[in-house]
Amino acid sequence: MSKLDFIKKLYNGKNCYSDHMTEEELNLLHISSKVESIISEMLRKGKIVFLTGNPGDGKTFIIRAIKSVIDSTNAYTKFDMNSVIKYEEVASEIAACYSEHRPAVIAINEYPFLKLCQDLRLISPEMSREINAAKKSAITYDTSSPLTGRVAVIDLNERNILDTDRNLLSEIIDKFIELLSEDTEHNTTLEYNIKAVSIPEIKAQVIALISLASSECVHIAIRDILGAFAFIFTACKSEEHEGEKYYSAIFESSNSLLTVVQQFDPIYLSSPNLDEALWNGEETAGWILEAPKKWPNDPSYEDDIDGAIACFKEIKRRYYFENVHGQSLLELQPDEIRKCAEIFTSFDSQKKKIKERIIKSINKLFLPSSDDKKQLHIWTTHRYDMSIPAAAAISRKSIDAGELDIQMPRPADWLPGLEYIPNHIILKPKGKNEPVLRLDIDFLRTLDAIDEGYPVGLLAPQYEQAAAMFLQQLDDNGLTEENDDNEVILASRRKSYKKLVFIQDGKYGFEEE
Repeated sequence: MSKLDFIKKLYNGKNCYSDHMTEEELNLLHISSKVESIISEMLRKGKIVFLTGNPGDGKTFIIRAIKSVIDSTNAYTKFDMNSVIKYEEVASEIAACYSEHRPAVIAINEYPFLKLCQDLRLISPEMSREINAAKKSAITYDTSSPLTGRVAVIDLNERNILDTDRNLLSEIIDKFIELLSEDTEHNTTLEYNIKAVSIPEIKAQVIALISLASSECVHIAIRDILGAFAFIFTACKSEEHEGEKYYSAIFESSNSLLTVVQQFDPIYLSSPNLDEALWNGEETAGWILEAPKKWPNDPSYEDDIDGAIACFKEIKRRYYFENVHGQSLLELQPDEIRKCAEIFTSFDSQKKKIKERIIKSINKLFLPSSDDKKQLHIWTTHRYDMSIPAAAAISRKSIDAGELDIQMPRPADWLPGLEYIPNHIILKPKGKNEPVLRLDIDFLRTLDAIDEGYPVGLLAPQYEQAAAMFLQQLDDNGLTEENDDNEVILASRRKSYKKLVFIQDGKYGFEEE
């Protein structure tokens, strides 16, 4: 099989499973990851490592890559539990390793892991307890618990290899260019793709676009990344996408990674002056390779609107990647993407500011005109028709912002350098484990939209319901206090104003804002 054929077949997923690769093919695609060094060090220390995750996450790939360490430590190894019929036999072998202080590494998918743990619980209760402790301590919110036992569980579902702290995408691009270069002479489009993406400025734009997928915090397996770049480079060799250049192919695939990337397609970014110039063929400067030869206003499109639109899409995508000013389009990506990314990247240095922003937005869920970020009010709503948002909210209690804490998950200290991007933060009372409000990417973006004045009634209701339940739990746990002067806030959500009812000198008073 030629290298081109090998790369082409990565797209359909079959070649992405290392079980089907020869040693030569494995070496062709091998790009080291931190997990390899973590497991290698654990094996040298005599630990038993369960490497879990979904098919295609790279479990077998990793084990095959550290074969020399496995051999030198005489570690027990199991590549594929899917073919195992009698789990109790494997469980007995692993338990023997545990009692004999022999290292082991087992690649296992999630459901087989549950079955195996059931058998281990009967054979070795002590080891079973260590497995549970290792699973719970792998990702932590506050102080990291050390790995005191001899068992480690590394879940590749927790790994995000698109993290910006390493140069993975650049390494993969360079690897594919190296493998495909010898086959470019037989296909002008493939030759164009290799030539274009080899240029540092264009390569940087490709990486910037793919990296936006990490802002969605979805789990991307190594097979998805390999399949994505296989399609970007070689889709032009397929019957369905024959002759399609990389800047179009990147937005035409059903690959899991590229499906996420499609929402960042430059054609969705509005820049009226630029769009008009691209349509009329006036944007002729700054092209890194060459300016387009045909523009949407070409006379040949006079009676072909669809053809003109298709031409415009191709040119705008080309502009994004192949014009020195293409970076300006990247900067037009929606603010909520940038704001969410900033929460995770600046979490430790901006913790107080982020917490206040969240508190203010939760208050605005119930009273759109509220700017209170120092007190999280306990809001109560009522409605007879559950199909429409509640028109009013009432608050007579609150909790001070200083009594609340936000935390972000991160790998434990015993997983140093694990490729990881947090996909949520939590809001909870200080010094307590409950109640907890989990704020994922969509929730955070909803709060940002609320903060920008987006109507509550147009947003998904589950986030309001989650916030309301959290507020009620704070009150049920006795963590709230009455408002000053027993003040009661009556909020009109539709008209965005409030009335205050308070007691002063034994009499009710009223104010309206």
